[in-house]
Amino acid sequence: MIAPLEEQTDAVHVLISPEERASGQISKQNLEQAVVALSENGVVILDNAVSEESLDLLNPRMVEEAKVLREGSSTWFNYDAKAQNILQHMIPDPEYLLPDVHANPFAVAVCKTMMGPNPVLRYHKANTNFPGESRQPVHSDVHYEHPRACFSLAVNIVLIDCSPENGSTECWPGTHTTTKFSDQNGMKGIHQHLLDERVGTHGPPIQPTVKKGGVIIRDMRLWHAGMPNRTADQVRVMLNLIFFADWYRCPMTIQFPKSAEAKIRELEKQGGIQIAAEFVDDLDHRTLAHTHDFGQDDKREEFGRWHHKVPPAKAN
Repeated sequence: MIAPLEEQTDAVHVLISPEERASGQISKQNLEQAVVALSENGVVILDNAVSEESLDLLNPRMVEEAKVLREGSSTWFNYDAKAQNILQHMIPDPEYLLPDVHANPFAVAVCKTMMGPNPVLRYHKANTNFPGESRQPVHSDVHYEHPRACFSLAVNIVLIDCSPENGSTECWPGTHTTTKFSDQNGMKGIHQHLLDERVGTHGPPIQPTVKKGGVIIRDMRLWHAGMPNRTADQVRVMLNLIFFADWYRCPMTIQFPKSAEAKIRELEKQGGIQIAAEFVDDLDHRTLAHTHDFGQDDKREEFGRWHHKVPPAKAN
């Protein structure tokens, strides 16, 4: 029998200092702390990593669009409409492409250390939580057989203070190292007997508190779940930028307007990253379908293939 580990009540927090913010470089001590936490727990929080100016620019527009999307017939509700957690595309216009968000130097440093040079940004969306009472099933975002190595990291940025009250994400520390495709029963999530076993050996999951300006970095293999926003009227937007290792052969791209090409190239150069950008004319990101194809080559299982919702055709 595995002896229970010491109960963990929160994720590891790494405080980015004013000096690090000014230089745009994370200290070796903080980088070590973040990498160790990610390796052991599958999640780490970088506090004070994003400027309030960037978040205050994004939040009003994202909330406004979320309120409109919520009432739309083709809106993607994450797992269950009752959960009131919707998926929306981030704003792709040049003035909303921000260095400390899209190429955050502290998050990128962690990604490069964990996955190797030239991490590739292939996902550029947000999970927005409206007040409600339902929760998501515990699940992993990896719906297919995958490498036993860190190949993808979700960089989540909350635009306001985030806590259990307004639905911070439930995380199951350490599950990223052992989870496999068969642990999950499709859209029903991780099998209940596995959840019960995990609580018995490692204690209950955690639900972190993250202050505005914090960045949550999560291994994509980690078990987690969206939780209820129990506030009266607060809309909580959490950006979700997913980076993949350069060696991982994922086909996903992000659509941007052609007017954003120069800004994208600038972000790539500044951050030492790649952005899997596809530049198109007449882009309206609010009407784009949602695709999740995080697998590589032909190794995707059925649940991991192209499952998406396409907006209804416009009447002539």
